[in-house]
Amino acid sequence: MVRLSLVIPTYQRAADAERCLLSVQRQTLPDFEVLLVDNSPDATLRSRIDALNAAARVPARYVHEPRLGLHNARHAGARAASGDVVIFTDDDAEFDPGWLAAYAGCFEAHPEMAAAGGRVLPTWEARPPAWLCAAIQRDPSMFPALSLLDLSPEFRLSADGIFFGVNMAVRRDVLFAAGGFNPEIFGDRWLGDGETGLNRKLWSRGELVGYVPDALVYHRVSRERMTVAYLRRRQTHEGACDMYARFHPHMPARGALARACVGIVKESARDWLAEPLFRGRTDPRALRVQLRAVRAWSRLEYVVRLMFDPRLRALVARETWL
Repeated sequence: MVRLSLVIPTYQRAADAERCLLSVQRQTLPDFEVLLVDNSPDATLRSRIDALNAAARVPARYVHEPRLGLHNARHAGARAASGDVVIFTDDDAEFDPGWLAAYAGCFEAHPEMAAAGGRVLPTWEARPPAWLCAAIQRDPSMFPALSLLDLSPEFRLSADGIFFGVNMAVRRDVLFAAGGFNPEIFGDRWLGDGETGLNRKLWSRGELVGYVPDALVYHRVSRERMTVAYLRRRQTHEGACDMYARFHPHMPARGALARACVGIVKESARDWLAEPLFRGRTDPRALRVQLRAVRAWSRLEYVVRLMFDPRLRALVARETWL
């Protein structure tokens, strides 16, 4: 049987990390390892983990990663992992008891599978507003803003499979061969395309990516995430991801970047002019206009920064991070 290593990055959320680790203890898989990667050293968290480990069936190994950035935390966990397959999740997730067993069985049965994702359903901190439920139902198979995924009741294996960061699994040797995750968020600033970039790397390498519906994760959705402001902020992040993906790793000269700015302005001027009229509204048309507008502003801002910030240009041009 393949051996699994579970990596849980955390950043200044001790209560969430403790809740996540308590959920891990309910897994039916008898043998796996857990690594909690702390991206912001927290004495309170360390003491709570030590207390939890005293009674835990599967103790969590504490890994300190002082370099800020989710990709740095994920990579620290991958380096420390001893398993054949590395499972990644977030500290605000909880898990079906058969989550890891489902992954273990599929990776054992499909040695050609390089990576996989699974179902992600919401756990609401409060009753969600009707407009948000309606937005999710427009495509119930996927709602990226909340990392929700429910593609199929059946296992799938394909060359264009997808996963979200809250519920993903990858063979350790494949992760290292692909160069790991691209940078994503540093503190509260989004600079790259994270696990989406890893997904693209796997596609370009011709790797097969599975979808394991029985590998079920529940993603906690706070009140703050049930707002238009949150969805606007997420689209700002997506705009940065768009431009990172467009120019990585072949960075053009400033003239080409200036032309890209002109193109963004031409494509988005109508949305920018209309957006103030729709701001804060939750009907479908208003949401579409607002989210397109903020995403386009983010794209423009990112390209302008690329023109004048050599450190960002170097970050986007860098090929491997692991």
